[in-house]
Amino acid sequence: MREQRLHATHAAAMLVALLFAAPLAAQQEGSDAEDEAFLSGETTETQAAAPTTKPEERAAPEAKPVEGQAKERPRDHAVQGFVNVYAGTGWYMVAPYDKNDEDKACSERKPDDSGQLAGDPVCTGRSGVTLDILGGYGVLPGFEVFVMFRQGLESPALARPRGEQIGAGVKIYSPSDGLFKIGFGVAPLFDFSGRKADLGYDFVVHVPIQAQFDFVPWFGAYVQVAPNISFITEFRLDITGGLGVQGRFP
Repeated sequence: MREQRLHATHAAAMLVALLFAAPLAAQQEGSDAEDEAFLSGETTETQAAAPTTKPEERAAPEAKPVEGQAKERPRDHAVQGFVNVYAGTGWYMVAPYDKNDEDKACSERKPDDSGQLAGDPVCTGRSGVTLDILGGYGVLPGFEVFVMFRQGLESPALARPRGEQIGAGVKIYSPSDGLFKIGFGVAPLFDFSGRKADLGYDFVVHVPIQAQFDFVPWFGAYVQVAPNISFITEFRLDITGGLGVQGRFP
């Protein structure tokens, strides 16, 4: 009887040992498999699905414009009206076609070798101060068309009347939208300043060359040098220089 009890007890102990040993063995096998996968460089499904892009490498979302925010006005001249005011003076040279004509001589007439009164063949002097007023429109970003009126504010050094001229022309700028830009233009002008001095009417080729600085997109100041050539009633070369301002709208 006692031997039967010992056999039963031994069998129960063996059964309990088997029940506890099976899960431990399975757990040990899973751990060994994970270790082998790690050593061999394999990744689990979770690791494979994980993103590899670093946070700083991800593209930043595009900034959306704020509703109602005004765009900065360009500094070019396209589709804008403008007004220029310019004042300057300079130097000129006159060569009259008839130095013996009392009205058209460029200097006081004096007796020549033949005893006849005659003026100098060529005269030079300072140009009188003039005021130029221009108005026009920017057809393209760097291309303007304009009308111009020039009024003399003082008489020239020589015996000539104050300038009065009117005309139209074109002007180009480079770069068209720059803070600092160079302007070049040409304008034929009708000169009617000699109508009161019996000098007749003349035409002037006005070639303005300017360096302009736009303080703000709609307003700038410029320095200008301009040769002016006329040749109908007399040959005349004026080289003037001065300062001007330009306002553009709208």
